[in-house]
Amino acid sequence: MAFWDADFTTRMGSQSATDQAALACFLLAGFRVIATLFFGGMMGIESTEGQVVAGLTALEALVAIIAGFRFRAGKGAYWGMAVVALLALGIISALTSVAIGGIVISTIFLVIVVQGLRGAFALRNSQFSDDEIEAFE
Repeated sequence: MAFWDADFTTRMGSQSATDQAALACFLLAGFRVIATLFFGGMMGIESTEGQVVAGLTALEALVAIIAGFRFRAGKGAYWGMAVVALLALGIISALTSVAIGGIVISTIFLVIVVQGLRGAFALRNSQFSDDEIEAFE
């Protein structure tokens, strides 16, 4: 099944979407740590600009790690919304600087995290068709 076409009518489909979102959040955090080291080092970590860039990307990585752990627990709707907002800001930033790779990668992460949000909300409501079948087996 494609990552943009999740099945939220079953518990397994919703859990799979949140697991994929957790993986995407962990990968995003890893990319942000690399960006912190690279761009903070380029601007000079001793300068004010380098410290601000390094601090903000480290904060973004921390939010993504927290959201990843919450998604692994089958929750994480609010932390996932924070990651979606940060990814949307990153896409807007990449659009203004015409960074095609950043646009594509951030959009893929955005789609996966939004599917994870939908899965987290579906797990919160927890009215699945397969729950009734398991009761009679």
